[in-house]
Parts: sequence; structure tokens; C-alpha cells
Amino acid sequence: MAKIVKLLFLLFISYSAVFSASNYINELISYDKKIKTADDDELLRVHHAIKSIYIQSIIKNDNTLKEQTLQRLVKTSNILKFDSSGYAKELATLQKISGKKKTFKSKRKVVPKKTIAPPKKINKHKTHLARLKGISNKGDMLELSFDQKLTSKDIKSFQLKAKNTYREVFDIKAILSFVPSMKTPKALKSLRIAQYNNKTLRIVFQRNSILKSTIKVHGRKIDILYNSKNSPKTKVTTEKKDYTKYIKPLSSRKIIVIDAGHGGKDAGAVGSKTQYEKRVVLQIALKTGRILQKRGYRVYYTRTNDKFIRLRNRTRYANKKGADIFLSIHANASRKKSLHGIETFFLSPARSKRSKNVAALENKSDMQEMDYFSKQTFLNVFNREKIIAANKLALDVQQGMLNRIKKKYSGVRDGGVREAPFWVLVGAQMPSILVETGYISNKYERKRIFNSHYQTLMANGIADGIDSYFVKNEY
Repeated sequence: MAKIVKLLFLLFISYSAVFSASNYINELISYDKKIKTADDDELLRVHHAIKSIYIQSIIKNDNTLKEQTLQRLVKTSNILKFDSSGYAKELATLQKISGKKKTFKSKRKVVPKKTIAPPKKINKHKTHLARLKGISNKGDMLELSFDQKLTSKDIKSFQLKAKNTYREVFDIKAILSFVPSMKTPKALKSLRIAQYNNKTLRIVFQRNSILKSTIKVHGRKIDILYNSKNSPKTKVTTEKKDYTKYIKPLSSRKIIVIDAGHGGKDAGAVGSKTQYEKRVVLQIALKTGRILQKRGYRVYYTRTNDKFIRLRNRTRYANKKGADIFLSIHANASRKKSLHGIETFFLSPARSKRSKNVAALENKSDMQEMDYFSKQTFLNVFNREKIIAANKLALDVQQGMLNRIKKKYSGVRDGGVREAPFWVLVGAQMPSILVETGYISNKYERKRIFNSHYQTLMANGIADGIDSYFVKNEY
């Protein structure tokens, strides 16, 4: 009976996967008519919808669906005059690997088999990812066994430093074929092994002191020595140049641009005669910057004093600096004095009345910007892939702030991560978010926001979120 139930379950799962894929194909076919007849606005929405299906094809590892979406993304990109080279290149690679080439209807006779050159041999190592078969701890060395050979090019690593904590991350082009169940070695605070995405196996070491790990690759095995002073006596044979050197902390290679909202003639929200949003957000911005600098990040500010800056010049400055993250800090306000909470926003057409109201409050500072950014420009920016990264960044920063503040203060409300059309974020060429640190219109939360200790907790929470974002998404 158990075998029958298991079989039925597997059949159901298989049917669901096929049904889901066919739904996406049908959806793509329905878009074909719109591509031919839609105006620019409608076509932009179709283009974005196809991107969403493309992301699903990656998650599901469905090459057929991926090929279908790439064909349409190339077509819509060309019509909209977007850069389609990335999609076209990926499509060509996919067709080459799958053996599919563009076919044309022809009445010519089929060429005899004996005149056709034999197919080229495909290197399995390049088309199929290695699978992790075993993992064991030997002294101060983690030994990984795979089903095929790997080289140092298949491994990337970086380090992150937080307060009293050091993390070392190893990303391997491989697949986790089982659920690892091993104890954390004594030398480490924690050891995490998981499938990061469909192409990357991620291993994370965490310790309170500096980690000095080295990687050695030999054949189908990878050895990670996480404490060189107490490394095992047994010698490990290595191929030449098949090991990575010590990696500098990831933070030292990242640039953060922090934008303190409002400033100068634009006071922002006002709590009392002297409690201006422009002042408190500048204080939090400077604290956040100092904390990030201590953690190794390169930090720049759109303003460090009471100065008015146009919205478009803020993201323009971030682009000029080649920032990896653009962070705009604000304080919220509402006619409803009871409203309170911490919120984080990323750029998107608003989906709720509340999001529209918050965005309208922050956008009104520079009405010229509303004319400068046309609807077409806004949609172009919204459809960029950076919106996905911004969503992830917003989630990590929101959680980081809540974790810090809830330890010291009660009644802290999680306002959540929301989408809204903030014009200050338009034009940023990197993941960009806007943090609402609390409601200046609420007398209890206003008192906290202007408190130096609360500001420090908030700044540390933002920095924690940025650390977390890079750990999860850098590879």
C-alpha cells in the first residue's frame, strides 16, 4: 500500500510540473499577439511579464521554457530598442548545448548520412555540474568528494566581517545530492552547507576570530583547511595552481552610497518646531556610514550637512561612484498619529494606497523631478533586473533593523517590505532601497528616532542587513 501511495505521489508531482510548464508556454503564446499589436506601454508590461517567466525557467531548470522566453525577450527588446545582446548570446549558447539550431523550411533533398561529418564530442564536465557525494571533517580540514573532477575555476570564495563575527563563504559549481548531517567542528562557531541556487553549492564558515582558510583541489576532492596552524599532518597532493589564495574581505571591494533624505529648504516631515526629518535622517546616515566603514566598506554620502539636493542628482552621484548599493534614509509621517513602525521600500509602481501616500509625501520635495522622469523612463527602470536584487536587499535590511531594535525596545512594529514609486530611486544603476526609520508623527516613536542610542541600533541593523545581503547573493 505504501509503495502505491508513493508511486501516486510521484506521478502527481510529475504531472504538476508538466502542467505548470504548459501553462507558462500557453501564457507565452498569448503574448505573441500582443507583441504584434501592443503600444509601447503595453509592450513594456509584456516584456516584464516574460522576464518573470524567464526567472521561473531558471528556478525550475527547464531549458525548453527558457529557450521560449529568451526568443521573445530578444524580440521585445529589439522592438523597444533595449540591449538584447545578453539574451541573444544566452539563447545561442542554449541552442548549441541542446543541439538545437535554427531550422528553415526547404524543399532540397536530404543529404546522405555518409556525407555528414560525425558530431563533435561534448565535454560532460562543461555541460553537467558535479554532484557532492560525501563530506567529512578531518581535524581542521573539511573534505568534499564529488562524482567528477573540479578545478580552482569552479570555486569562488570571499570573507565578511561583522561585530565579533567572521564569515567565510565558498561557492562551488556543483549540486548537493543529499542532506548533510554533520556536527559543527569545534574550531568553528557554525557550519552551513546548502544549495544556493541550481548551479551553486554554498558552504559558510562562521567563527568569532579571524579565519585563515585555504582551498586545495585534487581530482574529485576539495579540501578546505580552516585553521592553518593546526592543519592535519597528512600531506595533501595538489595540482599546480589548483588552490585559491587568501581572499580579502568582501566588504573591502564594495561601495555604498548613503543618501540622507531631504535637506536645506526641504525639511521633510516635522515633529515639532525643532524636530525635522532632514536633521534626524542625516544623523542616522552618518552613523550608518561610520559603522559600514569600520566593517571595511567604502562609503560615500550624497550630503553631510544641511544642503538641498535634487532627487535626480542623488542617484546620479551613486552611479558616478560606481556604487554597489544606494541607500536612502527617511522618517515617515501620517495624519493618523497612532501609525508607527519601521518600513523598507524598493522601486515599483505602487500596489496599495498606503504605498502611494508614503511615496507622494517623499516625492513632493522637488516637483521638477516629476516632469523630468517621464512615465516611459520610469517603466524602463522598473523593468531592469536590479529590481529583484533591490527586493532581496530590502528584506535583509528590514530584518537587520528589527533584530537590533527589538532587543532593546518593546512595541516595535514591523511595517514590512513594500513597493512604491519613489522618484529618488529612479535612475540608480545598482540595487537601491529607501528606509523609513519610523513615524515622526507618532509621539512615542518620534522620541525614539531622535534618541542617539536608538539611532545607533538602527544604523547597526542596516549594516547587518547589508552584510547579510552580500553573504546570500554575492557569487
